[in-house]
Amino acid sequence: MKKIVNTLLIATVLFSACKKKDPDLAPTVSTSAPVKINDTTYTCGGDVTDGGSAPVTERGVVVSLSPNPAVDDPADVKVTVGSGTGSFSSPLQPFYQGYTYHVRAYATNSVGVSYGADVTVVPGTGGGGGGGGTGSGCTVVNVSGNITTPTTWNTGNVYVISSWINIQAPLVIQPGVIVKFKNSSSGMEVYAKVTADAPASNPIVFTSYKDDSYCGDNNGDGAATTANKGDWGRIVMRGDQHGSVFRYCKFLYGGGDGGGNVITVNTGTGNIHDFTFDHCTFAHTYGDNHDYKAAFAGSDMKDPSVSVVTNNVFYDNAVPIYIVSSYALDPSNIYHNPANPSEINKYNGIYVWSYGLAGKTVLYAETEVPYVLSQGLGAGGSGQLFSVGANVTIKIPVGSGYEISGGTSNFSIDPSAVFTSLRDDAHGGDTNGDGSASSPATGDWKGIYTGSAWYHTNVFYNLN
Repeated sequence: MKKIVNTLLIATVLFSACKKKDPDLAPTVSTSAPVKINDTTYTCGGDVTDGGSAPVTERGVVVSLSPNPAVDDPADVKVTVGSGTGSFSSPLQPFYQGYTYHVRAYATNSVGVSYGADVTVVPGTGGGGGGGGTGSGCTVVNVSGNITTPTTWNTGNVYVISSWINIQAPLVIQPGVIVKFKNSSSGMEVYAKVTADAPASNPIVFTSYKDDSYCGDNNGDGAATTANKGDWGRIVMRGDQHGSVFRYCKFLYGGGDGGGNVITVNTGTGNIHDFTFDHCTFAHTYGDNHDYKAAFAGSDMKDPSVSVVTNNVFYDNAVPIYIVSSYALDPSNIYHNPANPSEINKYNGIYVWSYGLAGKTVLYAETEVPYVLSQGLGAGGSGQLFSVGANVTIKIPVGSGYEISGGTSNFSIDPSAVFTSLRDDAHGGDTNGDGSASSPATGDWKGIYTGSAWYHTNVFYNLN
């Protein structure tokens, strides 16, 4: 009898073990209801209630403007929030008014990906939530003097700057920090290293004191004032600040006090400019195209491996960016609002102070917007090569004296590249920002002279 019982017990154990392994199971996950922090920020997450038949190697949320977002859809945004079972969450932004967003939690193991329910976020107006309305959830720290000793600005705080301050010692700005500037004369001059290195899920924001979308109504006037272009000044990057990093930062409503820039690259006591601006957003900057002011005025940048400007977003500015002709701007930057592609910049181009190539090989490769050469470009001299990639458009302001010149060996131009007048809206759009008020004409500019002949492939409205 004892032998029969033992046999039955062994069989039961073996059966149970086989049952657990068959079939293989993906995780079980649910989506939590998003919690509003402010008008553009929501905490999103979920709960992995069962890991399935293998460890959960990744979990998080996927966000889209379309129903049922998926981790493998390139049009959707995936935010990873750890691994394993249990509940998880992360603050996400930006959520813009006028759109309905779809959020799904996901969890992954070696068997596959599982999703929670599709829930929606419809951003509203005003404050509310943990950080809106009265600014609850954010501790206000007033900054009135220069930074002269190593300093850290901490997550959970909003730092209010009421004047012009100099960063003269290393400053670390933690993810999620909000920096608000009180007026058009307030800004920052960066002499020492600033580390503002954030993840996509928790960016650092530099904005107007009137902007209630971040940490609420800090100026205490309810809806009496709203943020506008030029509400604050700018951040000046001096040439001796040695390795500053701005990653996943937003620069909103700047360019006041006659500057027209929110970032200005200036020489200072040195000329190093070893900084990184990566995955940042530049929007709502005050300005026009006078003297080629721009949201990012990078006229003192010389080497793109040292002055790194990559993967940034520019929209609702006047001129988005301004460089010198010897600086090869990385083509990873974009010039429209990702959430609303029709929202671009008024003078939607890369404006170039074109005095020469400084003995370099310089590649122009951006295809979303044209390059606008402020005057003629000389590409002569040994070791200089003006290289223009496929489908690039280069526009020249009106004036028959403007030309691009050099010897035959100084040019490498893809046959699909276009050279034309700034008034030519048919190529590269309305870059001079006047709608249909002007139109191109023969002789708007002089042409491309290669030392022995005029270059004529895809060259429009030139004199030669």
